[in-house]
Amino acid sequence: MDTGIVVAAVVVLIGVGTAYLLWAFVLPARRTARLRERFGEEYDHAVQEHGDTAAAEHDLAARLRERSSTDLRELTDGQRERHTRAWAEIQQGFVDDPAGAVRSARRLSGTIAADLGYPDRGESDGAFERRTKDLSVDHPGAVAGLHRAHAAVRPADVERARTEELRGLLVAYRALVSALLEGGPAREGNTPVCAAAERPAIEHTAGAEWPAGTAEQPTDEEGPASGAGPAER
Repeated sequence: MDTGIVVAAVVVLIGVGTAYLLWAFVLPARRTARLRERFGEEYDHAVQEHGDTAAAEHDLAARLRERSSTDLRELTDGQRERHTRAWAEIQQGFVDDPAGAVRSARRLSGTIAADLGYPDRGESDGAFERRTKDLSVDHPGAVAGLHRAHAAVRPADVERARTEELRGLLVAYRALVSALLEGGPAREGNTPVCAAAERPAIEHTAGAEWPAGTAEQPTDEEGPASGAGPAER
């Protein structure tokens, strides 16, 4: 056989092999690294939810595609002030009606999301889970915190949950509400922030503090809840 033909065949085989290695190993690894960096702990939650890495990454990629076609807007000053007051009332009402406060916090997070331009998913448990996926693209830390809190108390079990569990849920909702009120739409090129960095200004807003002199003040991993913590599933 002609030497030139042999060399050409070897070059072709090397090229095909390199392309296969890129397709089978390098590109998937880069995709995984990008998704892990973008979603953080929410990446692990998706894998756990789907029970399969490929399915989880397909889900996360779909969230990114849908987000890219959603035009978000900033809250007006009036909307931000109204939602901040609503949160203060929810937090104050926790002592008398913990479950009711958690339900109200869930509704408020949905209202703020809709005002920002996220799809209006409704009020069902399935709709809420879909909304958390929408929000996870811009606020992965707060959504991951919500999922941690709901690992102990599912939405359907709120009425039967202990006060301590409900306290954790409300801290988680505070993180999400805070992230939405302060962050709004994510800026292109921003590195996702962790839950601790998503703590908002509602903690500094007059009337938004946890009721003084009550043993029901929620806490998070970093100490007394003067900021925002985890959230709902």
